[in-house]
Amino acid sequence: MSDKGWKKFERRVSRDHGVERQPVTGERDGSDAQEHPVFCFQMKLRKAIPKCIREWSDSIHRSATKTGKCGVLIIKEPGKRDENALVIVRYGDWVDLHGTPPTEET
Repeated sequence: MSDKGWKKFERRVSRDHGVERQPVTGERDGSDAQEHPVFCFQMKLRKAIPKCIREWSDSIHRSATKTGKCGVLIIKEPGKRDENALVIVRYGDWVDLHGTPPTEET
C-alpha cells in the first residue's frame, strides 16, 4: 500500500527537526513526532487553510519580506486570555529561524 500524503508530510517535518514521525499507537497523546528537546509537534495536511488566515499570513509575509524580516501572524479570540493566542509563521521562516539539524556523516 502506498504511503499517505499526510504521513509523508509528518515524516518530512519530523526529520527536518532531527526526530522521527511517531506512529499512531494510541500512546502519543497528540504529538506526531518523537520527543524533541524543545518542541512537541503536531502536523496537519489539509486541502485548504481558512481563507482569512491565508490572506492575513500572505499579507504580513509580503510586508516583512520587504524589510528582510520574518512575518508573524497572531490570532486571538475575544474573551480568551492573550497567552492562548495562536502564533502562525510560515514553515520556511520557521526553518530559517531554527535551522535544520546537521546531517550525520558516516
